Amino acid sequence: MNSFRTVVTAAKQNFQISHQSRLVSIGSCFSENIGKKFQENKFRININPFGQQYNPLSIAHAINLLLENKPFTERDLVQHDELWHSFAHHGSYSKTNKAEMLSSLNAELNKAADDLLSADILFLTFGTAHVFELNETGKVVSNCHKMPAGLFNQRLLTPQEIVEELGSTLQKLHTANRQLKTVLTVSPVRYFAFGHYENSVSKAHLFTAMHQLQQQQPDLYYFPAYEMVIDDLRDYRFYAEDMLHPNRQATEYVWERLCETLLHKNSLNLIKEIAEVVNAANHRPRNSNTEAHRKFVEKYLERIKALKQKQAFDFSEEEKLLLKHLHG
Repeated sequence: MNSFRTVVTAAKQNFQISHQSRLVSIGSCFSENIGKKFQENKFRININPFGQQYNPLSIAHAINLLLENKPFTERDLVQHDELWHSFAHHGSYSKTNKAEMLSSLNAELNKAADDLLSADILFLTFGTAHVFELNETGKVVSNCHKMPAGLFNQRLLTPQEIVEELGSTLQKLHTANRQLKTVLTVSPVRYFAFGHYENSVSKAHLFTAMHQLQQQQPDLYYFPAYEMVIDDLRDYRFYAEDMLHPNRQATEYVWERLCETLLHKNSLNLIKEIAEVVNAANHRPRNSNTEAHRKFVEKYLERIKALKQKQAFDFSEEEKLLLKHLHG
């Protein structure tokens, strides 16, 4: 028994993630942070092909768009404040040039559609059950793009709505990709825009829906990222300055627990080797013109060569940094 904390453990699953696995991550900013941890450790992962998305209906819509792989057209865009926007995408995709934006959206769509159909693991992270519907169409949008509030209707999804919409989408997805395992998580980010109580109700609706979906579909798994931050860490020192978003230390903690639970032991060992190489590449020498530093660089270039013989890892950035240090 630990008298000073509540340790949250994740149940072991009947699958493991390795560096041979193909991964896709869709959801909130927390999903993106964990996705980047996979990316940093040289896993093959596609992170948020539509940008950050927070509610289950927008995430379900994104999956359906990937399954259809139907190109976006001008009818899918709207102009506001000199920018072209898509209601299916985060604002980071918005551009001043319409043709350039469509080209970018469709290139990302094609790649992500292929990645999803060949994926072994899909991570879905839900942040809120609150949604905004465009009054003109009645459809839920992923982002309002700071357009006038009067254009939208804000409401709270019921657990049943989530189960019906997301459940139907995931069934279609698993029919199209029978090898896929889906990991569900709820973001530990607090969404206080609608109030503290409303945030709690929203999270409760997400949890209820996740539980019901798991009862219905055997290829859905739950990872307790929310509980690890809220119940285990349970301290504001693990939050960013806004006191709403988990900080780097909290993300690292959840990442370590995820690795212990889901990663194959060979990949756990590879992660240690990869981290040493990445740290060496990012090391700034006091004097790069010494024999000792030359040997240091050569050592890690050889380490990279050995790792690439194990698997086709992309160390191009690390090699560039090491050679830059070597030649000043």
